[in-house]
Amino acid sequence: MRIGISALGSKELSRMAEAVRHSLAGLGHDAVLVSDSPYGLGAYDFLVFMTESKGMLGGLLTFVPQKLARQDGLIGKRCLAMVRKSGLRAGYTLRKFMGALEHEGLIVVEGEIFSDANAAVQIARDAPLKRG
Repeated sequence: MRIGISALGSKELSRMAEAVRHSLAGLGHDAVLVSDSPYGLGAYDFLVFMTESKGMLGGLLTFVPQKLARQDGLIGKRCLAMVRKSGLRAGYTLRKFMGALEHEGLIVVEGEIFSDANAAVQIARDAPLKRG
């Protein structure tokens, strides 16, 4: 299965996304960090989106919806939404993030909050990648 992983945030979040990519590749999937790929998000069977809160009180980073709106072929794609736990309202950020993904036509099959790379890897490994 072709899996695209997008980390929208800091360099530390990008390192966590690389750990998730490595773990999914170890399971036999063709997992790629979207920033390293010449293809758009529509080329993947499943998408993993990772982001972090805007500040201490939560909220979505302002560039996240803008980056999503520039992508083609997202309608009907299944995805996993993950938010790194920081600040006080990570649940609020996750809800906003999932709403932004659904607004672009994605089907969010799971939304999770994670604190470190190990938790992110475990969430991605347990995600329902296939239908049924």
